[in-house]
Amino acid sequence: MTRLSVALLCGCLVVPAWAQSVRPDRPGSIAGRVIRPDGLPQPDAEVVAATRGRDGQLHLSPWRARTAFDGQYAITGVPAGRYLVLVRVVGADAPVEGRPHATLFPGVPTTETGTAVDVFAGVPVEGVDIWLQPAPRRFQVSGRVVDPRGRSLENVAIEFGSARSRADNIWTLTDPGGLFTLDRVPPGTIVLRARADSPDGALVGVASVVLAVESAQDLRVEVERPGAVRGRVVAQGGTLPPGLRVALEPTLLRPSALYPAGEAAVDASGRFEATGTVGEHELTVQGLPRGWGIRGTRPLLWLDAAETITDVRVEIGQLANRR
Repeated sequence: MTRLSVALLCGCLVVPAWAQSVRPDRPGSIAGRVIRPDGLPQPDAEVVAATRGRDGQLHLSPWRARTAFDGQYAITGVPAGRYLVLVRVVGADAPVEGRPHATLFPGVPTTETGTAVDVFAGVPVEGVDIWLQPAPRRFQVSGRVVDPRGRSLENVAIEFGSARSRADNIWTLTDPGGLFTLDRVPPGTIVLRARADSPDGALVGVASVVLAVESAQDLRVEVERPGAVRGRVVAQGGTLPPGLRVALEPTLLRPSALYPAGEAAVDASGRFEATGTVGEHELTVQGLPRGWGIRGTRPLLWLDAAETITDVRVEIGQLANRR
C-alpha cells in the first residue's frame, strides 16, 4: 500500500513536459516585418494585436511591440486566439502626404476587413509581414512567352507597367523555354509587351493581368509578327517638309525608353510604311516645322497581329494659333 500511495502521489504532482507544452493558457507570439510603401523597412512603428467588435471598431489589446531598424517585430505573451495585426507609425492617425497610414495585415486600410491571424497556445506565428498603406504590397508575375507556331525564340524582352501609362520596367529573358518571373510588380491592371527574335523576324505579343490579392502564375504571352500601316502624308499647300518620319505608338502601354516606337521615313511623295505592335496605336509625324501638326482628329489605329492597314491618309499643315 505504501508503494502504491507514493506512486499515486507522484502521479498527481509530476506533470510531463509534453503535457505542459499544450496547456491552453500558455501564450504564443506574432512576429514578422513591416515594410514601407517604397519597399524599405519601417523602423520604430507600433505593432498591436487587435480585435474588431460588433460595432466594427478596432479594439487594441495590451500585446504590442515596436519594430527594429530593419522593420522586424515580435509580439510576445499573446494568449491563444484570433487577432488582427495593426501597424501604426508616429502620426499615422493624421493624414499627411508621404506618411504611411495605419495598416492592417497583410497591407490594407483599417476600414477594410484585414486578414486574421490565429495564435495557438505555445506556438509562435512567424512571417506576418505587413506592407504599409497608402501604396500596397508588390507582387510577382510568372509565366511563359510562347510562339503558337513553334518557332524558336531569341533575345526575348518584356516591357511592363500600369495600363495607359509608359512602360517603366524591362525584364530580359534568360531562362530556357520562355519562362519568366517579374518581381516587385505594383497592384492593379498591369500590361506586358513581349518582344522576341525568330527565324521569321521580329515577333511581339501583349497580355494583361490584374493584381489585387495574390501574385499571378502561369501567365501566357503569345508572340506573333507585328502589324503595320501603309499610307501617305499630305501637306497643306502641297509641299512636304523634308526629313519627315512616321511612328506608331501603342496607347495601352506606352513604349519604354529602351524600346521606343519605331520610326519610318516618309519619301518625297509622302508615302510611308510603319511597323507597330498589336492593339491601339497613335500615329505621330516627327520632324514637322514649328507650328505644324496633324490636322483634324488624332489618328488612332487598331492593329491585329500580322495585319497591314493600307491607304491611310495623314494631313499635316500649319495649326491655328492657340490663345
